[in-house]
Amino acid sequence: MAEPTSSSLDLTLDRLSKIAGILVPLVIGAVGALYTIEKDKSDQATRDAQLRRDQDQRAFDNAQKQYSNLTALLPLLTSDKPNEVKIGLEVYIAETKDSQAPIDLQLSIQQLSNQFPDQAALVQRAAEAGREQQKTQCIANPDGLYIQVANTTDQLDRGKSLARTLANHLTWPIQGVQRIDQGPAVNQLRYYFNPDNDVRAANIITALAQSGISPIQKQDLTQRYLKSGCTPPHVFELWMGTSTPLGSPGLSR
Repeated sequence: MAEPTSSSLDLTLDRLSKIAGILVPLVIGAVGALYTIEKDKSDQATRDAQLRRDQDQRAFDNAQKQYSNLTALLPLLTSDKPNEVKIGLEVYIAETKDSQAPIDLQLSIQQLSNQFPDQAALVQRAAEAGREQQKTQCIANPDGLYIQVANTTDQLDRGKSLARTLANHLTWPIQGVQRIDQGPAVNQLRYYFNPDNDVRAANIITALAQSGISPIQKQDLTQRYLKSGCTPPHVFELWMGTSTPLGSPGLSR
């Protein structure tokens, strides 16, 4: 076979050089793009890991702060001195603004109005502030029925009597009776609307009717207290109306 002439070899090399001139940038570009993609993935993974570490650290710091507040507030909120209780409630309200109130005290705080009726308005504010913090953390009070009555000894006693009666008709806990400083004009059952809770609410309303308490207006707590993505708790609040207190004509005595 005849060997390529010098001119044909030069032509072949020239063609190869042109092809290489086209392919090499393409290869370099592809490799560079792949490197950039992999680096972006690595950088994103690093950022995600750092974000999780930051979130974990904030959660830890917040838990530590809540525990510190718990140890500081317990002596105040368990005191038999109204002025110390008042200070404790005010501090609790202030700490909810930074989501650092010890919400384990929420139920105990709600009961304080029974012991200190003059503090009922402040107790109600503290309980409301605590619920706003619970909302941000997908936390709620324990499941069950909470009964709210007007701020008098008579209504508290009647509320406790009603709680004992309802306990014989309902299969979930009655979590207690609390005095409130301000309530709705009519009787209300407040809860988080969903099919399961609707069935429970119907049972509560039936039990109340058997005790002579009707009608009951239903109020949905979802929009106000349930953060998107959180599971609706089985928490029910019976608020006795200011125009229909327990023991009024047609109601249970």
